[in-house]
Amino acid sequence: MATTFSIVLDPRHLPLATTRAVAFANGVAILVVGGLTGVGTTATTERIPLDGSPVASGGRLLHPVHDAAGASLGGSRLVIGGGATTQDSWVQTVPASGTGALVGSLPAPRADLGAAIVGSEAIIVGGGAGGRADGRVLATRDGVHFRLIATLPIPVRYGAVVAVGDRVFVIGGAAATGDTNAIQVVDVAGGSARVVGHLGTTLTEATALLIDGAIVVAGGRSRGQAVDRVVAIDPKTARSRLVGRLPRALADAAGVVVDGSGYLIGGEANRFFGSIVVITAVATT
Repeated sequence: MATTFSIVLDPRHLPLATTRAVAFANGVAILVVGGLTGVGTTATTERIPLDGSPVASGGRLLHPVHDAAGASLGGSRLVIGGGATTQDSWVQTVPASGTGALVGSLPAPRADLGAAIVGSEAIIVGGGAGGRADGRVLATRDGVHFRLIATLPIPVRYGAVVAVGDRVFVIGGAAATGDTNAIQVVDVAGGSARVVGHLGTTLTEATALLIDGAIVVAGGRSRGQAVDRVVAIDPKTARSRLVGRLPRALADAAGVVVDGSGYLIGGEANRFFGSIVVITAVATT
């Protein structure tokens, strides 16, 4: 029987409505880092305790960024790329308190990108600079040294990125010819990338989470409008199905999975949001 999902709002909110941030789990809390607020791009870190305690502020990035990617490597939380007034190549650490550091740089400036962990490496996918998508798929073990492992058949910005085993899925995104409905897969071990399926409609700026073995793709924009759809994709077949609706249409939310539950934090539609949405697989008999 197909998995069903519970989709609920956490009663807590971020102190400021924030979109295009990065989220990490640190065991006892979710850290929401950077992003765009009503007063501009931020360097702040907000801490969402998993025990239900109030949201509190934490450390700061050295440089404020939004539309970045996040990866945890070797005990360090890294914010990769992104930008403020322009796209940047920075790789920054996220501290529990105080101010982070600049530890490396991408080979070229890149924002609107995604990252996923495969083994001991972060795989950097999508994004670009100057409105052009960069199709190069990069791997790094430390945020300092990068190697090219593949090229996307359809270079995209704002794709939804998630790892399943040694494969990285890139779902939708903004391509040179317009928004796409393609589901692309990077075979990290094989060093290749290909299109394996298609969504029912074009989609960009969505959030992908691996929950109970399914790729859950939440929100995003279709034909320029934010959507509330939650779709599950079978990693084996690349077939998708509608599994629920968000409390509101939402794009560009930060996403993270903790103890089997997915969290969508912040995001935007016709305005910015500070909400926290929790998506959990529901056991069926």
